[in-house]
Amino acid sequence: MSELFKDSHYFSEPFLNFTANAKCFSDIEFEQCQFIECDFSHSQFNACRFIECEFINCNLTELNWNYSSLEGVSFANCKLNSIMWGQVNWPQLALTSPVSFKQCELSHSSFFELQLKALTMTNCFAKDVDFRHANLAQSNFSDTDFRDSLFHQTNLRKANFVGATQFNIDITSNDVSNAKFERLEALNLLAGLDIELVD
Repeated sequence: MSELFKDSHYFSEPFLNFTANAKCFSDIEFEQCQFIECDFSHSQFNACRFIECEFINCNLTELNWNYSSLEGVSFANCKLNSIMWGQVNWPQLALTSPVSFKQCELSHSSFFELQLKALTMTNCFAKDVDFRHANLAQSNFSDTDFRDSLFHQTNLRKANFVGATQFNIDITSNDVSNAKFERLEALNLLAGLDIELVD
């Protein structure tokens, strides 16, 4: 294990300006900790536990969660590109999503088949992200760019897409009941239908 974390449990500690590229950390519990300006790109957290932690201005590109658990974890202004979120040990009976993303980069990542109701993903750049077969009901996606992202048989009931852009959501193969869209952007929802729009 890296020398960065010598203990197995950390409570309410700030970690500032850590650089740990391609490192491996195992069986560590972090509770109410802050990670600020840290670089964990290409690293692994094996069977670790993060409880009510914050990641701020961190680079987590291609991070491998490897069955670590995230409970009440927030990411702000972080790079989270090329992450397979299915590697996380998600709580089985969570009523709301145990993670939130604000002003993050999430491109080339996958949320395939995940149960993340009431997810917050606002002001993010989410290019080429796989949301197929995920349950994202009641989520807040406001002001997020979804260019080239995949939605298929995705539960988007009551989701908020106000201010979101570049999404391609086929209304015949996704559940968008009671979801909110801006009037002009909502025209994207008609792209999968065999119809012609005229002014």
